[in-house]
Amino acid sequence: MKKVQTFVLSACAALSAFGADAAALDNWRQAVSTNDFKRALAAAKAVPEEWPAVRSVKHAGAGDAESDLPQAGFRDVARVFLLGLEQYEKTFRGMAPEAFCEASDELLDVRGRFLKHPGYANYFLADAINRVIYVNLGERLVLPGDVPACYDRIVERLAGFRFDLPQMVALVNEEYGTNLVSMAEIKKLPLACQLQTVGKAFGQENFFFLPQDMHNTYRLRILEKQSLSALLNRLVISDHIIGASLPALLDYRKKASTFTPFDIYPQVGAVLGKEMRSPPTLWSDFSLAASNVSDLLREIQSEKWRQRLCLSDPPVFTEEFIETLERQEMEREAVNRRKSP
Repeated sequence: MKKVQTFVLSACAALSAFGADAAALDNWRQAVSTNDFKRALAAAKAVPEEWPAVRSVKHAGAGDAESDLPQAGFRDVARVFLLGLEQYEKTFRGMAPEAFCEASDELLDVRGRFLKHPGYANYFLADAINRVIYVNLGERLVLPGDVPACYDRIVERLAGFRFDLPQMVALVNEEYGTNLVSMAEIKKLPLACQLQTVGKAFGQENFFFLPQDMHNTYRLRILEKQSLSALLNRLVISDHIIGASLPALLDYRKKASTFTPFDIYPQVGAVLGKEMRSPPTLWSDFSLAASNVSDLLREIQSEKWRQRLCLSDPPVFTEEFIETLERQEMEREAVNRRKSP
């Protein structure tokens, strides 16, 4: 009798949880299902239920029908949001400074909701928001004239979330459902060795420099697959821009009596000091502010900067090239499956 009661109680609890998930999913779906992205942002901020931890399509728990359905639903909502974000980004260049800052604040408020619970898709959503803001803000910081005061707030808010090594380790272990990487074992290693150790655990030792599936960093492929190498590559690069390069550029703009977008290291160093360090990041635990500024200025002047949005494939990524990368990716996955116990 007790076994029957336990089974009934468990079944009721599962149905209750599923009902709650379904209600939350429906509310989030309604919030983003509009052609007016500004309304979608306001609605997303007002959804009563929290955005859950959303895993990849191949996370360790995949195959459990009870959790797969809401997870797939939230990934669909994420897709709709990201497609709306892509269109919304096209309006950013024409915004006045205050309007740009207001729009960025709205995006960062929604970023906070996505990051309430860590998860694979959650980090992807946060990084997509970050890139829309910092790519456009970087372009604004090289314009002539005084720097609008509200840009300080946006740079500070961007750095309010910094993806770090413990979060990276937790994400990898959660996605694979096992303790692939031990934080206790790697925390004493140099930074590059720490990242290589994490990458080695899922088969891409140098993911932070050049992942083998680099094509997955663009468009929505990260959401469509389990591509930790591409996701972590994006997060490492964004962390350096948000945590070191962008704040240093803002500081330089405010201190320099004269400025051109083509200023180089000696000019920047004369203003900031050639020994001034930037805060440590996942990319580098030691970097000079003047070097970060001169590198960033050079990149903003190039086509590469807009490609940081990762909303479309770079021109060099031809259809044939992508097909080759996809085939190589499937071959690596097949090898990994054979190695699995």
